[in-house]
Amino acid sequence: MQAVTAEVIVVALVAGLAGGALAAVVMGSVQAWMARAKGTGVEHFVHRPGPPPTANLGRVRGAGGVGPFDRFSDRGKRVLALAQDEAIRQNHNYIGTEHLLAALLRDGDTVAARALTSMGIELGKVRTAIEAIVGRGDQTTSPSEITLSPRTKKVIELSIDESRRMGHSHLGPEHILLGLIREGEGIASGVIESLGVSLPTLRMKVLELLGLSGTPPSPTYAPPPTQARGYGPFNRFTDRAKRVLALAQDEAIRMGHTYIGPEHLLLGLARLAEIAQADPSMKRIFDTLGLTLEQIRTELGKVIPPSGQPIQPNEITLSPETKEVLWFVHKSAGDKLVVPEDLLLAIVRDEQSFGSQLLTRLGVTPERVRAAVAH
Repeated sequence: MQAVTAEVIVVALVAGLAGGALAAVVMGSVQAWMARAKGTGVEHFVHRPGPPPTANLGRVRGAGGVGPFDRFSDRGKRVLALAQDEAIRQNHNYIGTEHLLAALLRDGDTVAARALTSMGIELGKVRTAIEAIVGRGDQTTSPSEITLSPRTKKVIELSIDESRRMGHSHLGPEHILLGLIREGEGIASGVIESLGVSLPTLRMKVLELLGLSGTPPSPTYAPPPTQARGYGPFNRFTDRAKRVLALAQDEAIRMGHTYIGPEHLLLGLARLAEIAQADPSMKRIFDTLGLTLEQIRTELGKVIPPSGQPIQPNEITLSPETKEVLWFVHKSAGDKLVVPEDLLLAIVRDEQSFGSQLLTRLGVTPERVRAAVAH
């Protein structure tokens, strides 16, 4: 594979260089897609020059005029305003956890920002990750239409709880960061982990800096319960399955494609069968089918020729069909770990899909694939 820099989060993740963090961040990509598919308002709007807008806090107030944002300090409110500005920069019409993370880094003279930067989490890296994972919007809308994502609302609830537990009368950036850490399932937490920083370690850093700043938690403060993890589409992927994603991305780069389609997943599976230390199960399946990596590459080239253009890894996204394949694998696996065989079966589950059609062109039917996997 091509060499990558730390800034290119998706490459590091898909290549497995970030270990278990791949699950969190790639999961974020699927979740963002699912939000669009379900019509939850994850649309887009245009960035307008000028100072950061003021976050629309009034819309979430209760009937008595007292809302959760009344507890926010000026700097806490500024984080929300900067998060809205980050969303505008990406042409998004929602404020997600990823925008909150970027906003926390923009106001550099806070405990939250110092905790993040001390761990090597920088604004440029976070912005690169957001654009690679979620992508930029291409539709314009009014900034007044910006809404908070469900995860961001949860982060705010947890931030309020952190402030109260600590005995603080205000809610500042440090509490928002602690809320992000506690929520633990959004894109922001995935980005943090992809940069080699564990959430518990970051939490301890925030508490340490709070003590040094003269605003430590109250003596009765007790760490809150850890949020449950492990429910994302990729959290149960084995290292073998994650390796397929890495090889699929490499194949997309080789062909100059800006997306990872089922065809690239198929190539990734074939490469797993042919690498120097071939995966025994994949080698047996592809030998049974009489398929080789070069056969698939050649046939794919007839249908979708290489573009001949160099592609940067951070330009690559998951195609809609691939997202469906990966989500299907997650749902059908139940409580079991996901293995490469599951990916292969998911590719051929629909005989009209491009992956199935590509194999059919090579004389391999879905029935033969299912038989080879079951053997």
